[in-house]
Amino acid sequence: MLKLSATFENSLGKVHRWSFNEPNRDLTGIEVQEHLEKLSELELFEKEGVRLFSQVTSAKLIEVIETPLF
Repeated sequence: MLKLSATFENSLGKVHRWSFNEPNRDLTGIEVQEHLEKLSELELFEKEGVRLFSQVTSAKLIEVIETPLF
């Protein structure tokens, strides 16, 4: 399984992480950055008056390998 993991700063400058399972593998890093920046511009997510996705600071793809034990 592939996961996109992004780090954002909230409106107070604190780190907030967000992840998305099975992202589009065909997007370039620049395209992913553009989409994440659009997410931060929407101002959709707020908690107790603090915008959670104020500015995207980084993103990475994580490949998860699941191994059944029994």
